[in-house]
Amino acid sequence: MKLVSLQAQNFKKLRIAKPLQLSDGIILITGLNESGKSSILDAILYALFGRVIRPSKMPSNEDIISYGSGEAQVRLDFSIGERTFRVVREVHKTRPNRAVLYEIGPGEKNRSLANSVKDVTSQIEQLLGGITYDEIVASSVVAQKDLERLIKQRLDDRRKVINVFLNLESFNKVQDQLDSERTSIEGTARNPGRLTLERQSLENLEEQLREVEETKVQLAGLESKIEKLKEEQFSKEKQFADTDGLFKTLNEYEESLKMRESLQNQVEDKKLLADNIKQQLASITTLRGELNKAEGELVKYGDLVQAERAIARASELLESVRGAEVQQAQLLETEQKLQTQIMDTNRKLADFDSKRLAGVAPRRIWTYLTATAALGAGAILSFILTIVILTVVFGSLAVVSLLLLARQIASLSEQAQASRRQQEQLANTQLVSTWREELYQVKQKQSVADESVKQGSLEVLRVLSSVESYSHYLQGIDDPKAAVEQALSIYNQDRQSLGAVQERISMLQKRLREEPELTKQLAQAQKEASEVEKRLEETHLPILPDGIVFSEELLDEAIRLRDGLRESVSRVKTQIEDSVSRTIEFRDFLEENKGVGEQVDEQKKKVGLLEKDLAVVKYSVRGLEQTSESLRNRVKPQVERYMGLILPVITSGRYKAVELEEDYTVKVFDPEAGEFKPKEVFSGGTEDQLLLAMRLAFALALIPQAKGRNPEFLFLDEPLGSSDKIRREGILSLMRGELSENFKQIFLISHVGDLEVEADTVVEMDNGQVREIVNRKPSMAVPVEVAA
Repeated sequence: MKLVSLQAQNFKKLRIAKPLQLSDGIILITGLNESGKSSILDAILYALFGRVIRPSKMPSNEDIISYGSGEAQVRLDFSIGERTFRVVREVHKTRPNRAVLYEIGPGEKNRSLANSVKDVTSQIEQLLGGITYDEIVASSVVAQKDLERLIKQRLDDRRKVINVFLNLESFNKVQDQLDSERTSIEGTARNPGRLTLERQSLENLEEQLREVEETKVQLAGLESKIEKLKEEQFSKEKQFADTDGLFKTLNEYEESLKMRESLQNQVEDKKLLADNIKQQLASITTLRGELNKAEGELVKYGDLVQAERAIARASELLESVRGAEVQQAQLLETEQKLQTQIMDTNRKLADFDSKRLAGVAPRRIWTYLTATAALGAGAILSFILTIVILTVVFGSLAVVSLLLLARQIASLSEQAQASRRQQEQLANTQLVSTWREELYQVKQKQSVADESVKQGSLEVLRVLSSVESYSHYLQGIDDPKAAVEQALSIYNQDRQSLGAVQERISMLQKRLREEPELTKQLAQAQKEASEVEKRLEETHLPILPDGIVFSEELLDEAIRLRDGLRESVSRVKTQIEDSVSRTIEFRDFLEENKGVGEQVDEQKKKVGLLEKDLAVVKYSVRGLEQTSESLRNRVKPQVERYMGLILPVITSGRYKAVELEEDYTVKVFDPEAGEFKPKEVFSGGTEDQLLLAMRLAFALALIPQAKGRNPEFLFLDEPLGSSDKIRREGILSLMRGELSENFKQIFLISHVGDLEVEADTVVEMDNGQVREIVNRKPSMAVPVEVAA
C-alpha cells in the first residue's frame, strides 16, 4: 500500500486546497512549530480509519474542525498493487459526518465501494488484509512522543498486531470467536454467561423441587390437623350450647328481679308525688290570704311617682343653685383682686413728688447758643488779627457762655424726665377710676347671685316638702343639697320595697293559677301508681334449674365461661378455615409444579453439556494460543537482530547488543559496566534512541512475513529531536540504507535544519498551508512553488 496524494481543508490547521502529491523516497516535512507538520499524519490516519493520534484516538468534531469553521474535509488517494482508491471524509459541527470510498478506474471512472463512516473504515481494513488503525500505528508510525507504544500495549493487543503482519489473522479471528464463545458460556464479572444462567436456573429448579417435597409433607400434616380441629370444634360447640342456656336463664332471672325492683320504686315515687301535690293544694288557701295582705301594702307606695317627679325638679333647681354659688366665688375673687390693685396704685400716687419744676423757657437755649457762637467767632477773628487782648476776652466770654449753655441743656433734660413721670401719674389715676367702676359692677352681680342662691334653696325645700309622705323626714333640714340627698335615699328604699311587694304578688298569683294543673297532676299520679302496681303483680321470676341459686357472681361466671367458649369455637373455626385455605394453596402449588422433577433432570443435562462445551473451548483456546505464541516467538529474535544492526548505527557504535523481555522491555549491554542494563539508567536522549531502534526493528522484523498489501510507507515524527549531530547522522544513514530498501515512502517530520540534502522531496509547511515543495530527484531538480 502506497500513499498517492492528500488534500485537506479546515482539518485542524491544515488548508491544503490542491492535492499534495506524495512521491516515493524520503519525504521531509518541515516548518516552524504549529505549522501543521504532524497534522499531515493525523489527516492521513483520519482519512483511512477515522482516528488520529492527537488529541485522542476518537476525537470530537470540535477537536478536528479548525476554529471559526463549520466543517472540515480530508481527501486521500492511495494505491494497493495496481489499484488506486480515493477516500473522502467530511466532518460537520451541526450534522452527521460523511465518508465515501471510490476505486479510481481508467479514464477517471470511479466505482463506489462504501458511502458511510463505518462502512468506509471496514472496507479499507478489508483492502489492507485486516490491518487496522492499531496495527498501522504500531508498525508504520514512529513518533518521538509515542516511542513506548509497544511497551505500553497490552499483551493481547501486541499479539494481534504481530498476528496481522504474520498472516496469522485467522488465529485472531478464531481466537476472537473462541473468546466470544467462552464469554458467551462463562460470562464476565458484569454480564453472566449461559452456563451461569443455566446453573442459576438449575439451582432455582432444585430449590423449587425441595419446596414441592416440603409442601407434600406440610399438606399431609395439615389434613391430619384439620380432622383434630373439627373434633375439638364439635366438643366446644356442645359446651357453649349448655353454658349459653344457663346464661340466658340467669340473665332473664336478673332482668325480672331488676324489673320488680324498678316497678316497686315507681309505685313509691308515684305515691310520694301524689302526697306532695295534695300538700301543695292544701297550701293554696293560705296563699290567698298572703296575696290580699300584699295587695294592701301597695297603698303605702301610692305617691312614689309624685316623689320621683319632685326629686327630679329639686335636682334641677339644685344644679342652678350650685351654678350661682360658683358665680359667687368667682365674683368674690374678682372683687379682692380689684381692691388689691386699687390699694397698690394709690400707694404709688401718694409717694409721687407733686411739686412743679421751675421751667426754663426754651428760648434761653437759643440765646446762649447765639452768644457762644458770636464770642467764639470774635475770638477767632482777634486771633487772626493778632489782637491778643481781644482774643483772650472773647475766648473767656465764649467759654462762660458755653458753660451756661451746657447747664441749660441739663436742666431741659430734667424737665423732660419730670414730664414723663407726670404722664405715668395721670395714667395710674385713670386706671384706678376704671377699677373702681369694675368693683361697683362686681358688687352688683354679687347681690344678684346671693339672691339667686337664697331663692333657689327655698324653692328646693318647697318642692321636696310638697310630697306628703316625705315632709316629716325633711323637717329641720335647711341645706338644699342635704334635703335632696335625704329625699333620694327615702325614694330608693321605697322603690326597692315596692319591687319586693310586686314580685311577691306576682309569685302568689302564679301559684294560685297552678291549682287546676295541680288537681290534674294529682289525678294522673294516682292513675299511674295504680297501673304500676298492676304490672308489679303480673311480673314473675323464671324457674331455675335444680340446685341453682341465683347470684350476681354466678351470672358473671356464666358470662365469663360463655365468652371463653365462644372465643374458643371462633378460634377453632378460624384455624380450620386457615388450614383449609393453606391446603388449597398447597394443592394448587403441587399442581403447578407437577413436572419439576423432570425439569431438574433436563436442566442438569443442559448444564453438563455447557460445562463440556466450555472445557472444549478452553482447551481449543489454550492450544491456539500455544500455536500462535510459538509463531510469534519467532518475531522477538528478529527484532533483537535488527536492533543489533540499527543500534550501532544510530549510537555511533557505542551500544550493540540488546535483550528484549516478553513485554518488550529493552535491556542494552553497557560496555563500561560489562552487563545488560535497563533503558532507564541511560540518558534521556539515549533512551529515546533505544526506543526508536526497537520501533524500527519491530517494523523491519514484520516486513518479510507481511502480505502483498502491507503498508509500504513509514512515518517518522520528530525522531531527531533528542539526538546530537553525530547520532543524527547515524539515523539519517539508516534511513538512506536499510529503511529505504524496505519502505518505498519514508515521511520524516522534523523542525531540525540542514536535512533538505538528505530528502528526495521537501515539503515546507507554514500555518497549515504548503508553502513550498522541492523535489530533489535528478529528473525534477527545480523547486515547485505552491500558492499559500
